[in-house]
Amino acid sequence: MPSLAKFLTVGLFVALLAPAAGAPTPVPGGANGVSAVSGKLGDTVFNGVLRIKIVALREATDADHSELAARSSDLTATPDKKVLVMQSLLRNGAHDEFIDLLQYTLADKDDVSVEIPSNALKNANIHILQGAAGRQSGAVLVDKDFVPVKLIVQCLTCGASSGFRPVRFTIPRQ
Repeated sequence: MPSLAKFLTVGLFVALLAPAAGAPTPVPGGANGVSAVSGKLGDTVFNGVLRIKIVALREATDADHSELAARSSDLTATPDKKVLVMQSLLRNGAHDEFIDLLQYTLADKDDVSVEIPSNALKNANIHILQGAAGRQSGAVLVDKDFVPVKLIVQCLTCGASSGFRPVRFTIPRQ
């Protein structure tokens, strides 16, 4: 019988050490979640390739409309739509020229996302020499009640070996 007592003692000890069963920890990200370097609007964030700063994200003004009309006829505000304008400053921190295509995506508090189309980007096919900087600006037509809370910058043409990591900027409430 001593072996049965020993067995029960070891079993009780293992049971006490086992963590209590609870709700499983949810997996972060959800569908198509993006792992990214984080910063706030106005911060300069280095992702291993570029130092990215979102200089402005605002509703288009009358002064913007002539330039926007030249880029795309789809960028006209209506009673139920508004145009958001984004401006970025990009500094090449890599050892090579940067010649890749960036994608800017806005998301609201409900994770409803809107991509700034590449045809609405000024300098979409940007070419930044090693150690140099470049500017991009873009615009997108959104619903009047769309309030972005984050802006995600991704590289569409960077290979896995490029070291480019997406960047997520938090947008403060205005």
